[in-house]
Amino acid sequence: GAAGTAVGSRIKGHAKRGGRKLTDQHRQYGPVGYTNENRTSRICSACFVPVTLSRATRIKDGESRTIRLHGSVDCHNPQCPRRQAGRGTMGRDANAANNILISGASILLSAT
Repeated sequence: GAAGTAVGSRIKGHAKRGGRKLTDQHRQYGPVGYTNENRTSRICSACFVPVTLSRATRIKDGESRTIRLHGSVDCHNPQCPRRQAGRGTMGRDANAANNILISGASILLSAT
């Protein structure tokens, strides 16, 4: 029948891939851990200090304006190893992915 195919929902006939069924399928091949992704794009993955959105100056009609760049973040911690290496600016999504990786790895490695 149509069980599990999301008939009548917004995704129209595509298989549902979340929740317990997917988790059980993944557990067949290895351990599964859950992590909270809250604030992962707001914390530096090298020093764990809050970051800010990068800023750029744009000139329009002879007027200079400072705007925020929503795709990248800046770490302003002077002791940050990434900033000391000249890489204080990083992509927001890549930074969040690194933070999720660190969180997930610590959960899996600390499990007994």
